[in-house]
Amino acid sequence: MAKPGESVSAPGLAAKWPLRIGEALSVGLLKGSDGRIAWTNPALAALVGEKASGDLEGRALDTLVMDAGSGVPDWVSSSLTGCVVECWLLRRGKDPLTVAVRSLGGGKVPGEGWWEIRDLTGVRDVQAEVHRLSHHLLRANRELEELHARLEQNEGEREELLTVVSHELRTPITVIAGFNKLLLSEKVGPLTREQRHFLSESAKSCSRLSAFIGNLIEAAREVAGGRPLEFVETSLRATIEGVVGFLKPLLDERKQTLELDLDPLAARARFDPMRVEQVLTNLIGNALKHGPPGSAIRVSSRPIETVAGIDGRFVEVVVSDDGPGVAEEDRERIFEPYVRAGDGSRAGGLGLGLAICKRIVEAHGGAILMTGAPGGGSRFSFTLPAAASAADGEPTP
Repeated sequence: MAKPGESVSAPGLAAKWPLRIGEALSVGLLKGSDGRIAWTNPALAALVGEKASGDLEGRALDTLVMDAGSGVPDWVSSSLTGCVVECWLLRRGKDPLTVAVRSLGGGKVPGEGWWEIRDLTGVRDVQAEVHRLSHHLLRANRELEELHARLEQNEGEREELLTVVSHELRTPITVIAGFNKLLLSEKVGPLTREQRHFLSESAKSCSRLSAFIGNLIEAAREVAGGRPLEFVETSLRATIEGVVGFLKPLLDERKQTLELDLDPLAARARFDPMRVEQVLTNLIGNALKHGPPGSAIRVSSRPIETVAGIDGRFVEVVVSDDGPGVAEEDRERIFEPYVRAGDGSRAGGLGLGLAICKRIVEAHGGAILMTGAPGGGSRFSFTLPAAASAADGEPTP
């Protein structure tokens, strides 16, 4: 049985199907004989506006439709099977209806023919809706292109502004820090104890302000999308040891020690070395600031197989300290921008470092979290995807 909207194509339909099948069709169907209607189905009667299909029997076929610009059907020809004519269907008490009349072939005797009459109103409505939506889509695409161009312009202006700000702020800070260092060296004259104290505090303020500006600019670039990550399979051990070597003067100054416990099976990972160095510098730097003089900082690594419910091969890096720790209710908030838990004035800064770390780690497909360290202090851990070859010195397939 044909579905609503399906065409009927069967020459000699009456010879193959009982008329009751035609009565069940949702498209109009009629049988013509000698220029008059011999039979119609209820669907056609409904289109015309008659209550029963029998009301149309005997009516002249020429009075059923009117030329809409494409002519009218050749009701008496049985050789035009498949020919379609678009015209107007005349209806009782209603405006004409645009229909497509298609010949289905002749009947058993000369002068007989079968015709399908399909309402085109729905098709026209769909076409109009498609046209309307296409117009809206075209306009939306133009607006999207304009928005993209404006965003590119804004990003360029933002980057230019950050460059200017970075230069204009950092240059005088560098000059001040340089003069502080020169004075503290006493190469230009001896210092009193009070003068040395003032210059030392000035140098520390310069250092904090420089870090503050760096974090602020980095955060602005992260919000703008930052630079794309450059993933490589490389030595995580070498990256960790490089950061530790960079921070060693600060460790020595505060008489703090750093203990490494790096698992050989977690020696390599897949990551962007520059961005992971940034994460490690921030976490170890925080441990330096918050840990008391003479305390120990511990950095460890190990292979794990599940991160945030996702199975796979990962490497976990842990940085822990003996500092005051973070209250349990603040351990998730500290990864939000501009949040500093506890006595934030002690460390200075905007509270952007951990937010940047979180973005970097998650961009690698890993996770970062903070818990309390055994015996007090803080324990930060983050994960990275493991390399195909775990140990240093093994070739990567």
